[in-house]
Amino acid sequence: MDFLDDLHRAELGPIIWLQQSPDWARPVLELVSVFGTDTFFLLCLPVLYWCVDPKLALRLALTVMVSAAANAIAKLALHQPRPYWIDGRVRPLSLEGAFGLPSGHAQNGTAGLGRLAATAARPWAWWTAGGLTGLVCLSRVYLGVHFISDVVTGVLLGAAVLLLVLKLERPLTTWWRGLELWAQMAASAVLSGALIGAAALANAPYAGWSLPAAWRSAGQIAPESPTTIVTMAGVLFGTLAGASIMHRMGWFDAGGPLGLRAARWLLGTAVAVLIWYIQSRLLPQSGVVTYAGYAVLGLWVQLGAPLVFIRLGLMSRARQAQAVH
Repeated sequence: MDFLDDLHRAELGPIIWLQQSPDWARPVLELVSVFGTDTFFLLCLPVLYWCVDPKLALRLALTVMVSAAANAIAKLALHQPRPYWIDGRVRPLSLEGAFGLPSGHAQNGTAGLGRLAATAARPWAWWTAGGLTGLVCLSRVYLGVHFISDVVTGVLLGAAVLLLVLKLERPLTTWWRGLELWAQMAASAVLSGALIGAAALANAPYAGWSLPAAWRSAGQIAPESPTTIVTMAGVLFGTLAGASIMHRMGWFDAGGPLGLRAARWLLGTAVAVLIWYIQSRLLPQSGVVTYAGYAVLGLWVQLGAPLVFIRLGLMSRARQAQAVH
């Protein structure tokens, strides 16, 4: 990819110039960068799901998961470096082990913040989403982890995911609700497995690939690691399966006094952290363990926590059985 190599070399100058910004810019842009992470959305989603609006939370979760999975697959398909991997003049103000193109922060920020703006359906929401996404893109270039072309490509792919979701979510939801529960479970497994298969196919042309010598100064990086895609596949299965079962059970009421909602969040988050800790720290690390651990985590958020909340009197069932659509 000689064209990309030439483009990256041309983009190094603006990155080095931007990193000469005053010292106060660094903590501000590090904070802004958080708004583009899939982790940020996935941490916020339980609050939205348990305490505010489960319908919106599920839609946002699936949008971000589709975007994050597409990003991970695209990174493997393109195999492109980050700025500080190829030029020691670029300061690594954040350390990243995955490939650089396209920017996941730019893509997930565009898709996730755009989904929220589409729900609000107000000009101020679109302007806010656009402004935050722009700042996220700026932060990623400033931190030395992305080229300008990375963030531009990420925004374009994020916009494509958003448009696709907005166009297809209603007919796909109607189709999904028409399936028997066993078929929904099977489809959840097939879709999550398809993500892993797509990532393997994207990486297949690079069989035998090794880190170029010029990249090794970046330290310990493992850009071909399947961990991210396996994680997303596990979360996708748990989310789809849990939401399907919860739909059959009639959903729940996410309202109530503020203290009750806070109690749900504290209990639900404590169990979620425990599941993550057991999976990542106590069990042997393998693709199967990672997949299973994050599938359980998705099931806890979508199904297990609401059932526990109802049993403990922290939440009531929906007054009328309602579908998420």
